Amino acid sequence: MPSSSSDHSSAINRFEISKTVRWVDTDASGMVHTSALIRMMEETEYAFLRSRELSVVLTDGRGLMGFPRLSAEIEVQNFVGFDTEVTVELFLMLVDGKSIRYEFRISTEHEPVATGAFRVAVCRFPAGELPYAILTPEYVIELLTKPGVRTLV
Repeated sequence: MPSSSSDHSSAINRFEISKTVRWVDTDASGMVHTSALIRMMEETEYAFLRSRELSVVLTDGRGLMGFPRLSAEIEVQNFVGFDTEVTVELFLMLVDGKSIRYEFRISTEHEPVATGAFRVAVCRFPAGELPYAILTPEYVIELLTKPGVRTLV
């Protein structure tokens, strides 16, 4: 599990977005719910893929493929409430041909909120059959790893 002090200097790529905690993101105590933090991580992953001319579902000459989760982790350091602005940073840590690992850091201007990680595979989704894992296509690796930090506000 990445901690709030994880060293992301070895990240292959970095991406960040700003989010505002919505009322629907909070629990009965008025604090952001852990599931909302995971959704923010997912939204950041999707935005990163779009910024790389990719999507969570791709089509090529062999049909549909996508990036299902193999694992998801989150550790909350501090809770924040409704209408708080947070920054969600994505660090692409691993693309080894079989899986992709992202680490996340969610923070306010003043304090860490949570850290997390996703590990995903690349799978084919043939019609009427069960999905199966494939090696990460070279063009996907190239798009994921091309240099450039992008920030969406």
